[in-house]
Amino acid sequence: MKKILLSTLIMLSLLACSKDGGSGETSPGSSTSGGSGSGGNASGGSASGCGYHNGKRLYKGAQGGCYYINSNGNKTYVDRSECNC
Repeated sequence: MKKILLSTLIMLSLLACSKDGGSGETSPGSSTSGGSGSGGNASGGSASGCGYHNGKRLYKGAQGGCYYINSNGNKTYVDRSECNC
């Protein structure tokens, strides 16, 4: 009986992982620190990036703002002149 229960739990946990791709990651652009609008990908901006600011990749938002994703997963906006796209 214990073996059946254990194997059932293992199967359920494998199925649960396969539904979300098994990555366990969340979208980095799920919240914002200012501004509005979003782009077409998970981070809310340009997929290729627009350069770097202090080692962080820059993105251009739907309304032309330039931002990077900070360590908390929020958008931090910088001057538009820093974007190279």
